[in-house]
Amino acid sequence: MKAMILAAGLGTRLRPLTNDRPKALVELNGTSLLEHNLKRLASFGIQEFFINVHHFADKVEDYLKSNDNFGLKINISDERDMLLETGGGLKKVFHEHKLSEPLLVYNTDIITDLDIGQFIEQHLNSGADASLSVKNRKSSRYLLFDSSMQLGGWKHEEKDIFRWRKEELNNYKKLAFSGIHIIGPKFSDKFQKEDKFSVIETYLNNNDLNINGIEHHSVRFIDAGKHETLQAAGELMKQTKTR
Repeated sequence: MKAMILAAGLGTRLRPLTNDRPKALVELNGTSLLEHNLKRLASFGIQEFFINVHHFADKVEDYLKSNDNFGLKINISDERDMLLETGGGLKKVFHEHKLSEPLLVYNTDIITDLDIGQFIEQHLNSGADASLSVKNRKSSRYLLFDSSMQLGGWKHEEKDIFRWRKEELNNYKKLAFSGIHIIGPKFSDKFQKEDKFSVIETYLNNNDLNINGIEHHSVRFIDAGKHETLQAAGELMKQTKTR
């Protein structure tokens, strides 16, 4: 399986660390977030990557070149002209590279001890068109699942706003998205016509596809994209350099 690392964000929550570099090149324990996640995913057998770039794009390219791409095949998806958000970034990669197999999608600021190999196996065995790693934790936004763990909707907790895929669910499980998912080739022609949009919009707008939630409650996920979690992310990074 190939993977896409979403690395084009502005990293505003990490300023001033991101005043002179992209979030992907912020270092913990002397290792960049990008290097850590590339090597961790590679340890599960993934050898080809797509990385989208926007903020300090040249620095990402130079960094990868100076490290010989860490021995991996890396395709840069250039978003210098416009930041496309998660959905637009995926649409660009699917269309330009004519992907015909599932793609693992991974936020560059996520540090986790998730067994990626097991997650891929769970997705393939499920027959789903997309699988989302989710967890029961506090969040301002939740994905809503029915009793069979099919995606049924979305909720903005603070504003009490709901979005439903097909119809309103009377009973649902409310889970937070981890930023790690696998999206299948059926989505290639399901993306919005716009260039810039969230992939969650694509998931909610396509109620004919099988979008599966996979719970990972014993797994640790740390968002390294904000100052208050950097220390914890650094500790977890030490523990997950090898699996």
